[in-house]
Amino acid sequence: MKKHITFLNCAMLVVLGAGFFSVSSCEKVPIGYISDQIRYVNDTFRVPRGTNYKSEPKAFELDGSNYPISVKLLEVRDLATGKPTNVFSESHEVYIWNALFDVNKDTTVALLNKKRSKQNVPALEIVEKSGQLILNEGSLGIPVGKYAFDLQVTNGSGTKTFKNIGIIDMMDQPFEDKGGGCAYFIDGTNTSGDIGLPTVTYKKISDDGYQVRLKVTDKHGTAFNPKLGELMKRGDRPLFETYAKFNPVQYTDTTMICNYELTPFPILEYPGYGYLMYYRIPSSKVVIDPGVVTNPKPGETYNVNPRWAFRLLVKGTYEVTVKLQKVTRKP
Repeated sequence: MKKHITFLNCAMLVVLGAGFFSVSSCEKVPIGYISDQIRYVNDTFRVPRGTNYKSEPKAFELDGSNYPISVKLLEVRDLATGKPTNVFSESHEVYIWNALFDVNKDTTVALLNKKRSKQNVPALEIVEKSGQLILNEGSLGIPVGKYAFDLQVTNGSGTKTFKNIGIIDMMDQPFEDKGGGCAYFIDGTNTSGDIGLPTVTYKKISDDGYQVRLKVTDKHGTAFNPKLGELMKRGDRPLFETYAKFNPVQYTDTTMICNYELTPFPILEYPGYGYLMYYRIPSSKVVIDPGVVTNPKPGETYNVNPRWAFRLLVKGTYEVTVKLQKVTRKP
């Protein structure tokens, strides 16, 4: 009897096991793996508002989760108030690239416009396949501050939500000062001395356009006249017009004007010189303050050689003034 019961029990287990296997085999088996620890390697993105900004494409750490993935932006919140905001999703008309731009070949406005078009798009895009952040010039109107955002990530294994996965720190940084200097040379020689750093000031006239108006002045604020050759080229060194890729520089009695078309301006560094712009002011148009020249000799005359470097990061119309120290323009 005990043997019979044992046989029946075993038979029932086999039947039950087969039934269990049959039911389980109908369930969908997850494909791959999705981690709870998906993150950005650096979770704070510092973005000068109004710039074309891209985060590193490989900065989105999946922690072993399987590709392909689909990333979706859920919500952005102002950290100062904790409230949701739609400033990143509002559409603006901005230039969008339609083809690969080559700075060395696309050197006219006509060629440039073949590679871009104006479109109405949100200021922020999260690339679906990589989690990369892309912001465009439409972010110019976003208030300065820090914003947290949430993402939804999906792959074959399922969908997960990641709250406060990153912070966008919107900064007001329309330009960068890249340094400079100023020296005097005794006419006809290589003998020189230091005059001191020029001061460079920036004034944004308008958010519209892509124009910079550059003025070089003496210590009193009197402008040297580029139209009359008071700002001379220095050999093969770069100058303002070196960085003008699309439109010729215009000269007035006080100003050099460039319609630069693209930000940042300058687009590229000049090999060996960074973004520096070099000029020489002839001795016939400038007087150096007493005490600057060491052991001056009767009959010596001195030309002045300023240099400066800057970069405009945000579109608009700017006045940039380079003010030289310890020199006065001759009328």
